[in-house]
Amino acid sequence: MERVIRVIEKKISEASRIELEDTIHSFYHLVANLKQNKEDIAYLIEGELDMLCLKAKEMVKVFEEKERLRIKQCLQDYLEKNPDTNPTVLRNEMQELIRQEIVTGFDVFKKDTELVISKNIQETVNHFLRRSNDIVHEFKTAVEILFEVPMDQFEYSIDILKDSSFYCIVQEHKVISGNEFKFILRAFLSQPISRKLVLYEMIAGMASDVSKNCDRILCDLTSGICTTVDHYSQQMKKLGSDLVAQIELAIQKGWERRGRGSESMQLEIEIPGNNDKTLEEHKVNLANVENALM
Repeated sequence: MERVIRVIEKKISEASRIELEDTIHSFYHLVANLKQNKEDIAYLIEGELDMLCLKAKEMVKVFEEKERLRIKQCLQDYLEKNPDTNPTVLRNEMQELIRQEIVTGFDVFKKDTELVISKNIQETVNHFLRRSNDIVHEFKTAVEILFEVPMDQFEYSIDILKDSSFYCIVQEHKVISGNEFKFILRAFLSQPISRKLVLYEMIAGMASDVSKNCDRILCDLTSGICTTVDHYSQQMKKLGSDLVAQIELAIQKGWERRGRGSESMQLEIEIPGNNDKTLEEHKVNLANVENALM
């Protein structure tokens, strides 16, 4: 890149007034287009983010329904395998069984879900990264033509699963049932009926626990997805900024080499990606250049 900077610097220093004005104007027109294209991509990513969160919601909903049926069956099987256990002991043991099964189901879901959602995010990032690379490549090609200097090829890539910046999507939440079921009538019921009543109580409590757990899982999923996608979206917004900054530096040095104009009239160049300078403001700079050259 040092060679490119020297070539651009030399071209700026030797250009005529009209050539200088046209070159700088064209360059900042390209910069403005680059910035707008990247903003358009960021807007499209927001739409994809909503779709990713919707997929996560559907996955959690399916998981919740399956977990309710699975743990319900576990409770029924446990009741049948322990026909002589009294209702009080049965209730305590079933509560512990619910805790264990919620943890087991969550661990499996967490492992599978992180992989699926990570792949979905990677596909989304890859799609927009390809578009971003194409945009930056078009910008680079236009700059090569504008300054008549070839540049090295480059390609940006992101691997979410290998990136140390990857955010853990599902935090660990293991909902423990704290519900207390106390029915005075139980003491007056026969043991078989009382055992069935315990089963119904446990199934109702389990459904509530699973639902609460899934609500927290979904909250973590959507938060993690948003944070992760935003992280890489911000990275894509910066693509090409280094190239712009280096070209601006070369233009600045080329202007300084001209040896014309006072220090206060020297061309002031700022990186468009890091401020709100518009093309109209750059035209003001061009007017300064023209006045200094006249």
